[in-house]
Amino acid sequence: MSVSKNIPKVEQVWTRLLKEIENNNTNSKRFAIGYNVNIDVVLPAVDFFNKYIEFNNLDISTLEAKDCKEITTIEELISVFKYHFKDGRAAERFVTDSTLYKKLTTFFIENIDHEFLLGGNAGLMANLLCENGTPVLLAGIKGPILEKLIHQKVEFPKCKFLEEETKKENQQKLEKWYLENGIEFGENSDQIHLILEYKEGSSFGGLTAGRTNRFIISNDYFNAKMKTMKLFNSQLTSYQPTDIVVTGVHLGDGLEKQDRLQLVDQFADNIKALDPEIPLHFEFASIANFEFLKKIVNRVLPLIDSLGINEQELSSIAISLDKYSSEEIEAIRNPSPPIKLVSQVIYDLFSKFENTKLSRIHFHCLGYHMVGQKPEIWEDSYNAVAAGSLQASIQASGFTIKNAIQMENFATEKLEFNERSWKLDQVNWNNDGIIRDFDMQNIKFFWAPVAPCKIPIKTVGLGDAISITGFMNSNMKKKKL
Repeated sequence: MSVSKNIPKVEQVWTRLLKEIENNNTNSKRFAIGYNVNIDVVLPAVDFFNKYIEFNNLDISTLEAKDCKEITTIEELISVFKYHFKDGRAAERFVTDSTLYKKLTTFFIENIDHEFLLGGNAGLMANLLCENGTPVLLAGIKGPILEKLIHQKVEFPKCKFLEEETKKENQQKLEKWYLENGIEFGENSDQIHLILEYKEGSSFGGLTAGRTNRFIISNDYFNAKMKTMKLFNSQLTSYQPTDIVVTGVHLGDGLEKQDRLQLVDQFADNIKALDPEIPLHFEFASIANFEFLKKIVNRVLPLIDSLGINEQELSSIAISLDKYSSEEIEAIRNPSPPIKLVSQVIYDLFSKFENTKLSRIHFHCLGYHMVGQKPEIWEDSYNAVAAGSLQASIQASGFTIKNAIQMENFATEKLEFNERSWKLDQVNWNNDGIIRDFDMQNIKFFWAPVAPCKIPIKTVGLGDAISITGFMNSNMKKKKL
């Protein structure tokens, strides 16, 4: 894409973002993160489905691209995948049939080249923080594969028998300790999620992908039921974190109705038990069941200080507000949605929860990042949106800050500046720099562009990396009463 003379070149954007964060000091922070960590297996989606279809002699010619809330059959899986594939939308679904999921995982192990990677919103955020030198306590239990993938400095809830758990004389004590913390012994094995990635322009079932993205499936009841909540909370007082991040409740999407609604109440009660003086961030994720989503919005959002969302998640939340047209909802789902519309939804969300703790919302999409916040609660977030934007480009492209900045024209053969992000005429900006801000009554917004990667090498965990980087670079002035 050519860049007009009135639009900054990519290297100018990169340099300005770097300058914004170079003096920001986050070394004094200490995070506690819960509750989902698992093993991801990244697979080429089209190759996986084509081989599986051929191997099982399936006829998919009549299968429509159709979304559904949960997956019980291979036909439903293919239909849901096609539905999100055609528009290149990120999505995650629970396969409720354990026999089907085992059949899928067995097939990929035997027929598809693969590697195990660290997964789970909480696990990915914990690893990134530790890579940047920030101490982390992670809610989770290490299985044999996870132990090889997680950063060695990530701390897990400790048991005094943990170092001796392989000794037979301590086995009974260890089992009792887990049971006391709500975990049945033996459930702490590695949970495997399948990450089905595809590239823009790839074809499947007569459809062409509109964007590079991924489709995630799992049968992870351990994380879905958030078994580590009690164990995690019991160790926070001694760990003394400066910041807490919670996520993973979206995995309850695959549970039975009564169980998933009860899970939201348990999750909310768990949040209430946390120290209200510690800044609390909640990372949202893709949810298919609208009743489940709406309950999360109404029960959880009033209890948190900070929220992380992307365009798909914001569109779902906008539907729950019941005041936007179908055309506006579709516009929010765009890779780079209208800034005016996004900021209005964020403002309406603040208005809905006006007398609650919610005071910061971090929105990220392909073209830009934006933080809306209450200025009396949070310090200015120029560095937060800058850091999140840089993290998006670095992680998607595989570059580091050092080697990317040294490349002529900021590696323009692989990166391009998203010109659509600069069509900003509907917003009354306070400044006209590369990083900008504007006000909407009592809410202040901070905005930064992203240099999108034409051929991203990794899409999994990108939103988690962006949100935790932005939150790590955000600082609270005081707690709202």
